[in-house]
Amino acid sequence: MTLFNQTRQSHQNGDFKQALAGYQDMLAAEPDNPQLCYLLALLYFEQGQLDDATHWFSRTVTLAPEAAPAHYNLGVIFFEQGDYSKAAQAYEEATRLCPDDGDALFNLALTWKKLQQVDRALACYQQVLALSPGDQDALYNMGVLYKDMNQPADSIRFFEETIKNNADHAQALNNLGYLYHREGESDKAITTYKKLIALDHNATMAGHMLAALSGETTATAPDAYIRDVFDSFSDHYDDSLVAKLGYTTPALLREMLTSQENRRFPTALDMGCGTGLSGEAFQDLTDTLIGLDLSPKMLALAAPKNLYAHLHETDICSFLQDCRDSFDLFLAADVFVYIGDLSEIFALVRERAAPDALFLFSTELTSQDFCLKNTGRYGHAESYIRNLAQVSGFTVINVTAANIRKEKGEWIPGNLYMLGVH
Repeated sequence: MTLFNQTRQSHQNGDFKQALAGYQDMLAAEPDNPQLCYLLALLYFEQGQLDDATHWFSRTVTLAPEAAPAHYNLGVIFFEQGDYSKAAQAYEEATRLCPDDGDALFNLALTWKKLQQVDRALACYQQVLALSPGDQDALYNMGVLYKDMNQPADSIRFFEETIKNNADHAQALNNLGYLYHREGESDKAITTYKKLIALDHNATMAGHMLAALSGETTATAPDAYIRDVFDSFSDHYDDSLVAKLGYTTPALLREMLTSQENRRFPTALDMGCGTGLSGEAFQDLTDTLIGLDLSPKMLALAAPKNLYAHLHETDICSFLQDCRDSFDLFLAADVFVYIGDLSEIFALVRERAAPDALFLFSTELTSQDFCLKNTGRYGHAESYIRNLAQVSGFTVINVTAANIRKEKGEWIPGNLYMLGVH
């Protein structure tokens, strides 16, 4: 058996040491052999030694510029390393050399998306679909791109095409449920949410939204649903909420407070701190600010702002039940829209309230005591809050009507409250 055949056998058998020695011996004799360079690169690549693999794949394309697999593998490496510009160049060369290579086109589309070159990504997916009209991964990713571009009709069309080819494509169904719901196609949304529950995919979210669309009022949104919602929005939460939805609740609560009170608060508890928008509004009024949130990704964004003495990944009731400290100020901006029955929270806040403590929060409105709206958020009646405050040992100091946020370009009416202990 020749050295080449022996080395290839060692390579195929996973004998890295023997294969490496064989390729190196042959390259010593033929340093400009592109096949040997490629095989050595592949050996390093399979071992996860990406720097060495990059060197030898690059050497391969220098010696043999038409070696499409080497360009392709360079694209894989650069993508994995986060160098998307180089990845795009490598994949483009691979697809130029092999225009019918669906994998290279698909990966190039993923790379263009990373580079926010949406039109180029769409064009690549369309080429994949021209080669394989029913390719569910390309169809699904086209749906995602159109969703990200806020083109719901096109997004729905591609997600629907995806589930025609795979009726149990859970990710496509998950997106369809959200889009049907957002676009007011309630019957389709209900059917889709039921399908997700049957598949046991994102069933907590689906169950909550199914209840919202079916007119059922639950006591609270599930913790897992709240965590997933805010984890998914964390990267663009501040921009989406403030710039697009007109959210100014922390500033409005601050204005309500300072218009009637001119004092500092030794300790404050931000119950649902998110990325720290309330912390930014109130940090100068307190010596020690504690933040709570269910979303680890939101807390990770709040931490570098250095607004909070401590951050806790927990729900409000669990924290207050375990805590033995008292607080002078409690904040809950845009928090109770995810909780229907507030009786336990009010009782626990009262237990942990220092003398002269204040409790500031916002709610969306409803005519009932509280209800789960078809948006998946809760509304609370002013009469419900007043009765609950009285039963729990609070005095209602101020109630102010406010626009809480925008939904489809329309303001959602709500109330801002300031309660004191008595």
